[in-house]
Amino acid sequence: MSYQPLSLVLLTVIVFAVIYLAVVPDGLNLTEVFGAGPSSSCDNNSNGAGSAKNQLQAANKPVDLRVFIGIVTVPSAYERRALLRLAYSLQPRPVRTFVDVRFVLCTIDKEEDRILVSLEVIAHDDIIVVNCTENMNDGKTYAYFSAVPRLFAAAPYDYVGKADDDNYYRVAALVESVREMARREAYHGLLLPCHWEQEETYMSGMGYVVSWDVVVWIAATPELADDHHVWEDEDFGGWLRKGGKNKNVHDEQERMYDYWDREMDTDQNCQRRELRADTVAVHQLKDRLKWARTLHFFNVTQGLRPSKMYDIDLENNIYKV
Repeated sequence: MSYQPLSLVLLTVIVFAVIYLAVVPDGLNLTEVFGAGPSSSCDNNSNGAGSAKNQLQAANKPVDLRVFIGIVTVPSAYERRALLRLAYSLQPRPVRTFVDVRFVLCTIDKEEDRILVSLEVIAHDDIIVVNCTENMNDGKTYAYFSAVPRLFAAAPYDYVGKADDDNYYRVAALVESVREMARREAYHGLLLPCHWEQEETYMSGMGYVVSWDVVVWIAATPELADDHHVWEDEDFGGWLRKGGKNKNVHDEQERMYDYWDREMDTDQNCQRRELRADTVAVHQLKDRLKWARTLHFFNVTQGLRPSKMYDIDLENNIYKV
C-alpha cells in the first residue's frame, strides 16, 4: 500500500509525456526543421535543445554542406513570419545538408515589438537582431552580412544567403544548385537587369547567396558600411566586383522569378513568369492568395489527410465541418 502514491505519480508523469509528444507540433522552429547543426553556439544563453536535436537527426547522414539563409523583415511583420515558418517547415529536408533559416531585424525601438518579438524568440529561437536602424537601402544589408562571421565563428557555413520576406526559396532546389558551385568567391541568384553584360549586373534582392569567404571579407572591410549609392543589392554586387569576390557567378535566370498568374494585368518577361516545377525561388508574394497558390502548386498541401474533423476541398474552395 505504501507504494501506491509513488506509482500514481509515475503513471501521471508518463501519461503527460505521451500527450506532449503526440500533441505538441514539431517543426515550427526553422533552425530545427532543416538541421542547422550547432548554430546555437552563437548564443551562450541558448538552451541548446535545437542543436542537440539537429545533431541527432544527422547522426547517420554525413553532412557535406551548410547553408544559412537570413530572411530580412521588420519587427511588426508577425503574420508574415508565422506564414514563412509554416511554408519552410513543411518542405522536405535536403539530403546531406544543414540549412539554417532565420529572420533578420534591425534594433527594435517600439515597446510592443520588443515584447512580442521576445515571445517569438522564446517560442522559436529563429530571430537575429543586428545593429542598425530599420531601412531598405541604408545599411541593413551590410549590418547583416558583416554580423554573420562573428555570430557563427564557432561553426562556419559554406554559403550565406539573404532573402526578402515575400520570397519563397525551395530549399532542396537551392541546395542542389549551390552544391555544384565553387565554395570560394561565389555569388548565386537572379542577375539583373536581364541579359546585360555580367560586369554591369547584380543579384536580385529577392534572394542571393554568397560563399563564406565573401561574408568574412565583408566583415573585414568596414568601409563598405558607407559605400552605398543606389539600391543596396545593386551596391552589394558592386562591392563584390570591386573586391574581386565574384569570380564564380551562377545566374538562375529561368528558375528564380517574380510571381505571375493569368489573372494579373501585366505580362510575363525575363524576370516575371508563371510557376514552374524546377523553381528555386518565387518572389513578389505580396498577399495571402499568391502565397496560397504558390504553396499549392508545389504540393505543400499534399500532407492534408482526410479527417472527420474537417472536409476541405482544395480545388473548389469549399471549407466545411
